Amino acid sequence: MLAAIPAAAQSARPDSYVIQSACLDQAGSPLPGRLPFEPGCDSTRSLRTGEPLPYRKHDWPGAVDALPRGYQASDSLLGTLRGAPAAIQTFDFGNTPRAFGHKDPGDGGQVIPLPANGELSAAMTEDASGAPQWFQSATCQAGWLLATPPFTADWQQRLIGLNITSGPEVCPSRLNPSLTRWRSARIDLPWREASNGHTATAPAEVLVSEHFSGTAIAIADHLERFWFARGLGLVRWERWENGPRSHLAARTAMADHLAHSGRCPPIAFGEPPDPGWQMVDCRTWTNFVREAPLPALDWPAPTLR
Repeated sequence: MLAAIPAAAQSARPDSYVIQSACLDQAGSPLPGRLPFEPGCDSTRSLRTGEPLPYRKHDWPGAVDALPRGYQASDSLLGTLRGAPAAIQTFDFGNTPRAFGHKDPGDGGQVIPLPANGELSAAMTEDASGAPQWFQSATCQAGWLLATPPFTADWQQRLIGLNITSGPEVCPSRLNPSLTRWRSARIDLPWREASNGHTATAPAEVLVSEHFSGTAIAIADHLERFWFARGLGLVRWERWENGPRSHLAARTAMADHLAHSGRCPPIAFGEPPDPGWQMVDCRTWTNFVREAPLPALDWPAPTLR
């Protein structure tokens, strides 16, 4: 039977939500294949970029696809961005001809700086477009707000302004408004054993963050929602479209396909933000691969670290 993530093993610091942990043996070495929420994980530390991993977080595969390891691995590791501490969250595709653990076209990730005040914001991302994109505020600070401590069980929110730029020092001249809200909670987190397809739930402390493309839920055309679990990092992402305002013509077909795929098991706080919204995309990175040691994706580029 699975146990809660031990209080002694996980810090309440904001970075404990965005970086995954290793379970340690008595000598202080990572235990191969042991997950942070399993019994016997009494001592942990953050996993870092560049080291072999005792497990990897893959996404859940579709029910009709014979892909036990899913389509994408996403590790949440302690690293640096331009010399400053940051959580490095990789997006590592493994569908043929691409391979897990190898930098292939379309691979990338997102970076969350770890400032002293504990505020969590995404500063940079890289995806299939092929080049890093920077989320910037008017003063060139990390612009995609995720959450600000202290985290509570009540929704907190802030209206922010941001835009995408081509570099870390290219301050945007125009800002797009985003209603951003967040909360913490203890939930039953669905997870999957990649080796045999077994599924279960584990108790987890999570931080849920919602990013709306507008000043209010009713007038936003889409939503991106994230779950970060203490000791595991990023574990779930969803994209929702607001039917009356969406610009995505295929949203109903996409929502129907996703709903029947099995890729996105039910999870607390996964409901529509309002009537008429449709979930059109999702990844759940709790499909665990344990065949350690495992290589993480070598990202971002050395010049950005």
